[in-house]
Amino acid sequence: MTDSRALPYSEVVAKKIREGIRNGVSMKDIMGSIQKYQNAPRSTNTLYKIYGQMISEERAEIIGQVGAVVVQQALDGDFKAAEFYLRSKGGWSPTQTINEVEQSEDPDLDEGAINTLMSLLGKNEDNS
Repeated sequence: MTDSRALPYSEVVAKKIREGIRNGVSMKDIMGSIQKYQNAPRSTNTLYKIYGQMISEERAEIIGQVGAVVVQQALDGDFKAAEFYLRSKGGWSPTQTINEVEQSEDPDLDEGAINTLMSLLGKNEDNS
């Protein structure tokens, strides 16, 4: 096994990794496909040591492009795109409900159920 410090960065390997990422290929399959090239990393750990920054940049670029399409579709009125965006980025769930209670009285003046019951029973705060 080659030490990762001795293994040089290879443009050929980098190009194949970028190509795989752009095409949605898993890193496991990318690793398998680059083994035929000279200076290809033999472990995932070494792959990320040498090409990690490039892999992150490539993934961010693709996620940004796809994300821009989803956001634009949502803004254009596509319900599924809007729902997907709200679920993933907005914390929204169609099963969440908010129970709102309409109150006709001022909450500061509301005696509450116990005080009302006590009054009906002829008891008040003045009586012990």
